[in-house]
Amino acid sequence: MNEEKNFESKNSLGNFDQKNDNAALIVSELIDLLNDERTYRDMGIIIEITKTVHLLIKQGGSRSNEVLAHPNLIITLTKLFNTDNDLTRLLASLFHDLSIEEDGIRLLLLTGVIPILLQTLESLNDDVINFVLTTLRNCLIGLNDESAEEIQAHNGCMTLISLLIHRHSNKQMNFLADCLLRLAMFNTNAQIYLQTSKLFLQELVTILDETNYNKLSFTLIRMLPLLSSNINTKSILIQFNIIPILERILHMKYDYKIQRYCLLTLRNLSDQIINMDNFDSLIITFLQILPSTNDIQIKMYIIDILSNLSCENQSNKALMIRNNAIQILVTIIIQNDQRDNIIESTLCTLRHLTGKCPLAHEAREYIRINHAIPYLIKYLHTKENSWSLLKTCIGLIRNLALSSSNLIILCEHRSVYKIGKLFFQMKTTPERIELFITTLFVFCRQQNEKLQMSIYDQIIDSGCIETLVQFASSTNFGRIQQMSMEILDDLSQSDRIEHREMIRETDKSVKIAQFLQQS
Repeated sequence: MNEEKNFESKNSLGNFDQKNDNAALIVSELIDLLNDERTYRDMGIIIEITKTVHLLIKQGGSRSNEVLAHPNLIITLTKLFNTDNDLTRLLASLFHDLSIEEDGIRLLLLTGVIPILLQTLESLNDDVINFVLTTLRNCLIGLNDESAEEIQAHNGCMTLISLLIHRHSNKQMNFLADCLLRLAMFNTNAQIYLQTSKLFLQELVTILDETNYNKLSFTLIRMLPLLSSNINTKSILIQFNIIPILERILHMKYDYKIQRYCLLTLRNLSDQIINMDNFDSLIITFLQILPSTNDIQIKMYIIDILSNLSCENQSNKALMIRNNAIQILVTIIIQNDQRDNIIESTLCTLRHLTGKCPLAHEAREYIRINHAIPYLIKYLHTKENSWSLLKTCIGLIRNLALSSSNLIILCEHRSVYKIGKLFFQMKTTPERIELFITTLFVFCRQQNEKLQMSIYDQIIDSGCIETLVQFASSTNFGRIQQMSMEILDDLSQSDRIEHREMIRETDKSVKIAQFLQQS
């Protein structure tokens, strides 16, 4: 009787293609077979059932939809996964084909296939691993958030990292890395897990250093910006020597996408290496790339890194100045004067290089020689949403004013007047007040009599004298009060009577106003 049943079942399965494309009838017969306990005594029948379901899925249309409409069919087959090598290989292929379409992925999630795939990954042979990894990857691509949540909920990161450590083929390693990348992209818990796993981070850096498989390198490099966004991960990656590896990759002339990911990672890490002095070759590499690329994103990343590395590091500043950084940065300002984002970082770097540094004077001179000063002054505007750009610009101009040879050009372009006017309009916070006053103070300290008169004229014309008098007469501002008093003292000793008169009249009116307020 059993043999007769088996024979009929096999005949039925073998000839299903002739049943007038009645998908419902075919699926109904498959379900009947799976509901019959005798079916499970013959692995041949189970394999034929699996092949039939797989063929229905491959053929698509109404046949595939009928399978999708009966999730119990997949649930039953899933329970047989890893019970027989041939059957497991067939089921792995079936699940893979389901994962190609979004509805199939939903079915895999609904029927609990994901945790079963993860649980059995480590014990499977290579061809099945390929199917399983591709299935997981397809799920993460097709329904990223839901799939990432399901995979991570069943220790997906831990399982995949374990496989990564055991080093399979390049293709499998790339699938593993890509699954981990997508988990980090679409699931916060997975991202945190990867960022805090020293074992994984060490393995990632080691593989990146050793592999010659470009696809795997690219996948790992894409992962690094996500990982390096975490403050604690930065120091771990630096400790594992990721920086020289990324520098080597930059020299290998990969396409601009890989360069971008490397540079974005280095930008994330750069605030942690400000006080380290062993990155001279990296800085020189950046200065070589900057003038040779037209990719604005690459330029922005490099300038952001140089801005960080030139912050309070005398050695890095001197190295940049000696390697033509000023001319390179000035060229970028001239060529990109409508891009506030890249301009701000460029001005910030120039401000660092022209500040406290043994070669600061040379840096200030190079800026003038390269005709950059007129381009800087154009950013002295009142756009409130660009305060950070304005602040950086004023700080750079203040540094430039420390060199007497720059003062003539700064005065010719009425930079003092513009800064004084901004001071009058934007005196809203102590930070802004101090920036404006210290800059005006630097201008007033110069000794050239002709320039001195021009500077005094511009300060008075800007309308900020009353503001200076108010701060000078206040007892709440300390250094701001002291600098305000010294600027006003300079003006009150001017050779021009109109300067002295303006100071006296303004002082009187402010005192009268203060008296009336107190009365």
